[in-house]
Amino acid sequence: METFTQAECAWIGFPLYTDAMPGMVKAFIEALEKLRGRLENPPVGFLVQSGFPEAAHSRHVERYLEKLAARLGSPYLGTIVKGGGEGVRMMPDNANRKLFESLQALGRGFGETGALNPHLLRQVAGIERYPAYLTPLFKLLVRLPLVNYYWDTQLKENLAYEQRFARPYWG
Repeated sequence: METFTQAECAWIGFPLYTDAMPGMVKAFIEALEKLRGRLENPPVGFLVQSGFPEAAHSRHVERYLEKLAARLGSPYLGTIVKGGGEGVRMMPDNANRKLFESLQALGRGFGETGALNPHLLRQVAGIERYPAYLTPLFKLLVRLPLVNYYWDTQLKENLAYEQRFARPYWG
């Protein structure tokens, strides 16, 4: 907590898993409660990435984070949203070149002006929402084994494949 309170500004980045932040991030945010209303809190910004390709999946947490900054009494620096984050690690470097250049330009601009460039924010976010006419195509694609191949591989590597249809919170 001392590092946070002494920072010139704080950027907190985390993944969004099926529209929820990881427990570790939530615990950190809850630990910030004792700093609420403190006049010396640093400005705070966030970076949220989601495996879902649409940036819209992260917009609800973006609103929450803006309110969090206000409750802390920290000036809100903004939230960088990146949809389709899971695909970034699977792609070759040249396929990610534009994204990384946009992120660098976003950081450079922030360093120079103290603000995030709205055009670059939209560029980094990627697709905000797919058009509704593609919904039938997506519904068809998710039924194909090839679409689930990557996720099934991840589940197998993490010894969770057999529990992939578990519903632990259903009565």
